[in-house]
Formats: sequence, structure tokens, C-alpha cells
Amino acid sequence: MITIKRMSDCTFAEVTKAWNRGFEGYLIPIVMTEERLVQRLGNEGYVLSLSVVAFDGTEPIGLVASGLRTIGGQKVAWNGGTGVATAYRRQGVGRQLLDHTLALYREAGVEIATLEAMSQNRKAIALYEQKGYEVKDRLLFWQRSGPLPEHAFSAPIPSDYRVRCVLVQEAATLPFYAGEVAWQNHWQSLSDAQALVVEDSEGQAVGYALYKHVLNAAGRVSAIVLRQCVAQPERRDARSIVNVALAHVYGPHGLDCKRSTFNLRASERLLLEALEAAGFGPSGIEQVYMVKQMDAAEQTGP
Repeated sequence: MITIKRMSDCTFAEVTKAWNRGFEGYLIPIVMTEERLVQRLGNEGYVLSLSVVAFDGTEPIGLVASGLRTIGGQKVAWNGGTGVATAYRRQGVGRQLLDHTLALYREAGVEIATLEAMSQNRKAIALYEQKGYEVKDRLLFWQRSGPLPEHAFSAPIPSDYRVRCVLVQEAATLPFYAGEVAWQNHWQSLSDAQALVVEDSEGQAVGYALYKHVLNAAGRVSAIVLRQCVAQPERRDARSIVNVALAHVYGPHGLDCKRSTFNLRASERLLLEALEAAGFGPSGIEQVYMVKQMDAAEQTGP
């Protein structure tokens, strides 16, 4: 008999087993030890009381791991991972997990529910759509390797802009900060990331970027991963602002490393055009960003 429990009522050994069995055979391997999973759940802001684990008897066979944040004054829940053990797939376990998850969201007064799904996982996407989620955007993982050409991002940088390195929290205070992005690109999920603000000649913030450097064993940069790059809306010079930010994020041009994007929204056409001009292209991985507006009548929480 299949039963569903809150993650907060399970041992970490059970959660780890559910995680590893649930994501076995996935495109991106995410096998966890108990210690690594505890660290991940804490660092990335999962809420155990909003997350659920499926059991067959005493055996953990799947889970949905969720988090909750206030964005733009609204309670936004994000599904950070749904997995079902191979032997139990296509037997309705995923549907049961999702039903229990949405019930917990309602109890918590969640107003918006979000998730990401691999674009090729049509069965999962169809299930989410049945439960009221809608595809709002495609999420792209673009990349290029090796040094950048000198002309990339319209270098040299125009003198009428200034780039200032800041904490990710400062970028999040900008009035045009993009909160409606995949949860892993929220500033709260990027405590170990770098951030910059682009200012115009009058010292006004007109753009920002959030990104990560990956270091090799020698302490040198082996990869640069872009998470967000945004220009202030309706600026005529938005393309220049984006180019200035990208030149700093991915610089110096001569650095021989892998440069990539993570869950970049396909709707950001200006940014994609700048990246394509610099030689970036699809990596073969793509997700969809899905959103469910929780009905007011469904919200029983505070």
C-alpha cells in the first residue's frame, strides 16, 4: 500500500533513499549521501513540512521536495524536485505525491506554485498541466568553450557605464530585479555567487547580473555560469547595458574556460542575441518553467 508522509516526519536516511531511488536514471545524475542531502536541503531553503515522501510499506519510493519564499508580496512555493523509483513509475505515485503537495500548499496559504521540468519529459509536463500548472517559458542551458573573441559583447566597454561588484542581496533590492525566475536563480539560492550592478553616467543602476565562478583544484577559474542578466526595462540602451554586464561576467576574453547559462529564460531575446553573437549555443539540455495560480478558495492557511 502506498502512503505519503511529510518529509519532516521522516528520517534523513529515508529521505536520502527516496531521493536516490526517485532520481535514478535521470538525464542529470544527482545521487546523494545523507550528509550531502542534509546540506543541500538546508543551503537551498527547502521546507521539510511542505515536502513529501512516498512509501510502499516501509520502503521509501519517491518524493517531492518543496520550498517557500515571499516574492513581490506573494507566497510562492517552488517544487525543487519530483522523483519516483523506476519500478513504481507510471503507476500513479507521482500523481499522489503532487496531490499531497498541493494540499500542503493550500494549508500554507500559497498563492503561486512553480516548478521546472525537463522539456523532453512530456508525461510529467502533461501531469502538471492536468493539475493546473501552465508552461510560462523555456529555460535554456547555453554554452561555449575556450577564449572569447575580442569583439564579443561589443568590447571595449563604453566609457559612459560603470560596473560595480555587489552582494547578491543588493542586486535583489533593485526595483527591476527579476523575481519570476526558476527557484535556483533566486538570489536566496545564490549565497555563494557573484553579482554586479551596471550604472549609467549619472550613477543610476540600470542593470545587474548574477553569476558563479567554478574553480579547479589549482584555484583557477574553470567555468563561469550566468544565472541572471537584466537591463532596466524600457531603456533605449538596453542592449549596451546587457553587453557591458556580460563582458564583465565572462571576462577576461582570453580566459580559456567553459562559459554557460543556467535556466536562462528563452523570453529574454535581447540577452540571447548577445550570447549568440558571442558564439554561445544550446548544450542539449532544456527545461520548461511552469506556474500554477492557486485559487483563493483553495487557500486555507493564514
